[in-house]
Amino acid sequence: MIYCSQMANSNYRTKDHDTVHHLVSRIAHRVYFLKDEERNDFIEMMRRTAEFCGIKLIGWCIMTNHFHILAYLPQRRDLSEEEVLYRYGILKGGKAKEEMLQSFAKWRRQDAAGEKRVEEWLLKIQRRMYDVSSYMKILKQWFTVEYNRRYSHKGTLWESAYFDKVVSSKDRGVQKCLGYIHLNPIRSASATRYDGYVWSSYAAFCRGDAVATKGMIIAYGEDLSHSEIKCRHEELLDALLEEEKLRRAEDIARKRLVGYDLPADSLTNEAMIIQAAAHIEEVRAASIELKIEEEVGSRRKEKRAALEKAVIDAIISHQDINIKTISDIIDQPMSSTYRILARMKKFGVIEQICYGGGWRLKSLGSHTA
Repeated sequence: MIYCSQMANSNYRTKDHDTVHHLVSRIAHRVYFLKDEERNDFIEMMRRTAEFCGIKLIGWCIMTNHFHILAYLPQRRDLSEEEVLYRYGILKGGKAKEEMLQSFAKWRRQDAAGEKRVEEWLLKIQRRMYDVSSYMKILKQWFTVEYNRRYSHKGTLWESAYFDKVVSSKDRGVQKCLGYIHLNPIRSASATRYDGYVWSSYAAFCRGDAVATKGMIIAYGEDLSHSEIKCRHEELLDALLEEEKLRRAEDIARKRLVGYDLPADSLTNEAMIIQAAAHIEEVRAASIELKIEEEVGSRRKEKRAALEKAVIDAIISHQDINIKTISDIIDQPMSSTYRILARMKKFGVIEQICYGGGWRLKSLGSHTA
């Protein structure tokens, strides 16, 4: 099982546990949109960068103007020279790897300083691994260079800040986050089926893609078959989609109630919106009734406090005053006066001298008759 702290700090990781990160980044100013070929290229770079960094991809969805990645980040570990070079070759290509091997051989033919130079290079490369910020930096810079080269652009492609949240595995947190990511094409009307969006890891999982399948196993466990994972995940997607439909219907209904003329969208219909509007009106009416009850209750409390103060003033002014006199002074019926006196007696404010006798303030150490 994966243990994850619910933290928003991208560099936070508990010492003894791995973490799962939900990563989101958007195209700057929303002025460019990724075409099909570019999204294919991005997925290839995303996979290669993840393997270089030692990150396992749980899921992804690459939209035209932003992307979502759910990444499993293991604990940092020391790597052998061979493994560092292998990962370097995945990121930079076989030619770059061979050139580094030749450089290593050249450095080692020198004195001890050459071996130290090799160690420093290996350490520098390893520092870029097992780190979410390095992963995002490498991926976005790499894609930007290729994109700008293709379209003769200059400057950044992505917004400088990106969203990174460490996802908790409690209450199916990883599965729900993965479901949220996979629903992006449905929410944006880019697809009508869960497996109908090519650039989603769920579509890749349904096609039997090895990386996407490993990601779903991380989310759902190794004990389930491919078909069982698919069934459970689609049940989750159904539930999340139903929540999204209700939320959207309520949002449209609220805006209509304040004067906006909004039509139903791809996830709602008029019947849902009308039902949501009726529910909002019921809640509003109940809130008004509750507010009235609170106001009435507040006024009652104020009146009762004033009457109790008047009773105390009357008792102070008249020694051993009887109920009839108190009733006349506070201008209340005898029945109401009796209830006021009984309440004040219950809370130890006043006491009756004897049964049927007068009333006085209760002093310390005295006992009611």
